[in-house]
Amino acid sequence: MTHRAIRSKQFGEFLALAKAKKDRSTMKDATEKMGELSNIPYDKLTAAQKRGRLITKLITRAYDPNEYVIWHSLFMPSEIFYGMGMVPFSTEMVSAGLAGAGLSKGLVEMGEMYTQCMDSCSFSTCTIGAITSDVFPIPDFLITTSQLCDPEKKLGRFASENYKRKDFFIDIPYGGCLLEGDAYDTAVDYVAKQLEYMVAFFERETGMKLDNEKLARALDNSNKAREWFLKIDELRANNPALIKGTKILDFSAVLLDIWGSEEAVDIFKTLHDELVESAAKGGMSEQYRIGWIHLRPYYDNTIINYLEEECGAYIVKEEINYIFWEAHDLNDPFRSIARKVLANPAYSPLTVKNKIYSDVIKKFRLDGMFGFAHKGCRHFYSSLHIASDSFKGKCPFIVIDGDCVDPRAYSFPLIKTRVDSFVDTMKIRKEGM
Repeated sequence: MTHRAIRSKQFGEFLALAKAKKDRSTMKDATEKMGELSNIPYDKLTAAQKRGRLITKLITRAYDPNEYVIWHSLFMPSEIFYGMGMVPFSTEMVSAGLAGAGLSKGLVEMGEMYTQCMDSCSFSTCTIGAITSDVFPIPDFLITTSQLCDPEKKLGRFASENYKRKDFFIDIPYGGCLLEGDAYDTAVDYVAKQLEYMVAFFERETGMKLDNEKLARALDNSNKAREWFLKIDELRANNPALIKGTKILDFSAVLLDIWGSEEAVDIFKTLHDELVESAAKGGMSEQYRIGWIHLRPYYDNTIINYLEEECGAYIVKEEINYIFWEAHDLNDPFRSIARKVLANPAYSPLTVKNKIYSDVIKKFRLDGMFGFAHKGCRHFYSSLHIASDSFKGKCPFIVIDGDCVDPRAYSFPLIKTRVDSFVDTMKIRKEGM
């Protein structure tokens, strides 16, 4: 296919961009990272390195002319893609990686010049810049849902028209986690039927057939990975801080498109084993335990390093690593995946998230909550500020406005005084107890 033949050229453009236009980075040059990780024996890799190698492998495969590549929006379960032998590609997560590699600023500015504005979500704007720069691999298909984030449907349509590739949209009922009885069953059937239509769409367009045994293995892998992450939660809840915030935030478990892969099971098992070892050594010298809400600025580690290294305020639980779904039923795959989608608390009234925050504060013995409000995310930006008011007098709760991908929208010196005040509040409350 002609669109696939272009991918090799696009991969060359991507590597050239990584090498020539790196402006500020919280990680190594992308080309250096790819080379180094591939040279280390697998059993010698840390959990973070295994995750990095897998994501690098998936991105590299996405440029392979012989692969079926699916661009998908966040929270789209990837198990079906592994069941069909397709390569998932999340433009938002890749944009976060570009920010970490110091490459997002130029792409965001290009996206703004082409079609976006500074008030738009920079994840999408960065993607627009990458599309117009022709550095992302041309997809075979695009899958978007109504469930977070708002610009995704328009972005999918833009990419579909730009690449002349077909897109498929899945409608998710809002607040599915609150539905009960017949209403819930109807919602599950509604989403499951759309997933079946999506598979039929793939089969019709590609001539491939869904391998039910392969899908069952993907769901089983997802269940095993989920169990390891729940064990990780128990370890962290019952021990001092065991891992640095920047590392654990980058796992972004609920957003990763590795669910369903065999590697995901080993990655989370390895992470668990590392935390067991950390716990045996006594963990870190924490003074305060904090929860982190939403994502982080991927281009800058300063705020988290300051909290942990200078103030002793360690991140011990993150919203982005909150496992909200039940284990998959291997005998009822589509309805099971539908239940996972509907369980997402991020796509529900704020009362649901506030209840989760309260439970997490208690379980993880938190001294404070820290919210990084990505200005382009309308769902989280507004809800974070409302949540902070809800917890006044109950738990120190700070919200810092910023941007996860665009380095022009955030400066630590400008917010340091507020961070210090947050730490002082935790100190007063703790000493007064």
